[in-house]
Amino acid sequence: MRYQAVIFDFDGTLFNTEQNELSALDGFMVEVTGAHAPKDKLMKVFGMTGMDGLKYLGCTQEQIASIAPRWNQASLDALKTTPLFDGMLETLQELRAMGIRRAIVTSRGLNGVQLGLESRKISDYFDTIVCQKDTVEHKPHPAPLLECLRRMELAPQDIIYVGDSAFDMQCAQAAGADSGLALWGTHEPELPCTYRLNHPKDLLAICK
Repeated sequence: MRYQAVIFDFDGTLFNTEQNELSALDGFMVEVTGAHAPKDKLMKVFGMTGMDGLKYLGCTQEQIASIAPRWNQASLDALKTTPLFDGMLETLQELRAMGIRRAIVTSRGLNGVQLGLESRKISDYFDTIVCQKDTVEHKPHPAPLLECLRRMELAPQDIIYVGDSAFDMQCAQAAGADSGLALWGTHEPELPCTYRLNHPKDLLAICK
């Protein structure tokens, strides 16, 4: 068997969070700064921690203090109805049947991840979740993925990390692991990666 585990990013990979997240963040930016943030800059925020994302958008500390808690709450509220990407549930079910372990490595906070998983009743599909609070360094640094490997007692060559952003692909490379670019969620389909995945079920053939 090529891989013992598939490790997933959360936003833009498992869950189709983009529209709700972008709309909420842009609304808060307009309210606080008086201007829309460029969409290409908004897109780059995903994969960062919330605080790092707001700093990247040029927010002052005062603006961050205003936006961050409300953006976090809007995100949590949206996750109650945010869908999984098409084919993801079936892929998770088949990976489990194949004996391939599953985990999540994300820059999102744990509450949001748990809320999303519980809303779709898939919490028990994942061995472990590494989120923002679990490491000092965040993606693209390899620390979150290496922490996941430590918990699962696996080596980098035992897993494939699936994500939608440059940070995800860079994190996998820095950890010495293979990467799968989720074309269903990415806005950067030419990113360097080990595999380009057109559909979640492409993972099944890779893992056999």
